[in-house]
Amino acid sequence: MKMKKKLASVLTVIMLACSLPWQAQAAAPIVSNKPHKAPVATPPAVSEAQPVKAVPEPAAVKADTAAKPAAAVKASKQAKPEKKAKKTAKKKSKKTKEKQSKVQVQQSNWRLKVAQQKLQVLGFSDERPSGRMTEATSSALKSFQKQHKLKADGELNDATYQKLTWEAFAKEGIPKVKGKEIVSRAAKYKGVPYVFGGTTTKGFDCSGYVQYVFKDCKAKLPRLADEQALQGIFVTQKQLRPGDLVFFTTYAAGASHVGIYAGDGQFWSASSSKGVMLSSLKDDYWKQRYYGARRVLITNGEVYK
Repeated sequence: MKMKKKLASVLTVIMLACSLPWQAQAAAPIVSNKPHKAPVATPPAVSEAQPVKAVPEPAAVKADTAAKPAAAVKASKQAKPEKKAKKTAKKKSKKTKEKQSKVQVQQSNWRLKVAQQKLQVLGFSDERPSGRMTEATSSALKSFQKQHKLKADGELNDATYQKLTWEAFAKEGIPKVKGKEIVSRAAKYKGVPYVFGGTTTKGFDCSGYVQYVFKDCKAKLPRLADEQALQGIFVTQKQLRPGDLVFFTTYAAGASHVGIYAGDGQFWSASSSKGVMLSSLKDDYWKQRYYGARRVLITNGEVYK
């Protein structure tokens, strides 16, 4: 039995010794005589942190790209004069607006000064005309507006100014004399020759003739045309009535010629070419030189717009 056990242990040792090389071969990698292919490198993914190199463009594309900046430069050069023109236009418009505003202020001051004069004439104020709105002027305007049933706000609006000028004219203008009477006397001196500075039937100049006709009707007017143009109230051509005065710009600026409106677009005046004659407002010569008209006869009525 002892011998059997010894033999069994010896056999076990031998078998273990034989099995060790086979286990070593199994653990070792298999080596082949065939050549291996080189591993393919995978490119890294493109990210925002890694900029991509630009791909060179074809020659045609480069030519187009180079041409664009040149055109843009030309366009910018052309745009510069346009910008300058716009700036100049803005400056001009600004200056024009400033001038217009100044003119409006001057006109409003003149109009207010006239209104202050009329308020004096009518007894609503004893303030010296200044062309500036004051508490005294505003108070006087309110009183006038209340009396004539206008909006009593103390402001010089169109309706107030129109009524104010008429009421003052009704007090200061030529009363009782009718337009037809004036026109009839004017026609009486037809053909009287023109004489510069003339004031008699031997010879008239334009304003001397008008003054003489009105004097014949016991009505007073100043001697010169520009002085006569300040009398009465303004009327348009559509509002003209016989006996109104019409003015023209001829040899001097402003009202340098005057006539007496006769009706139907005609007027009497002492012309330098033919003396006292009847002319038409539609004639090219007079039409181009028309300056304005004034109503000096109260009987010709109030003016409404």
